[in-house]
Amino acid sequence: MNDNSITQTVTMAVSGMTCGGCENAVVRSLGRLPGVQQVRASHTAGEVTVTFDETQVTVARLREGITGLGYTTA
Repeated sequence: MNDNSITQTVTMAVSGMTCGGCENAVVRSLGRLPGVQQVRASHTAGEVTVTFDETQVTVARLREGITGLGYTTA
């Protein structure tokens, strides 16, 4: 981690995840983004929690990663 990093955790409501496979797809996709440190997804709770370095990736980019898989974020 670089000295200028700023770690942030955000939880987003996500619609459209219906199973563990959906959760895994979101975790894999977001986990590949630079600066993402941890991803937790729950289809039963309808949410995704991401811990990331905001100097490397934005919340908007995280949302794009989720919507790109066909899910909706709130």
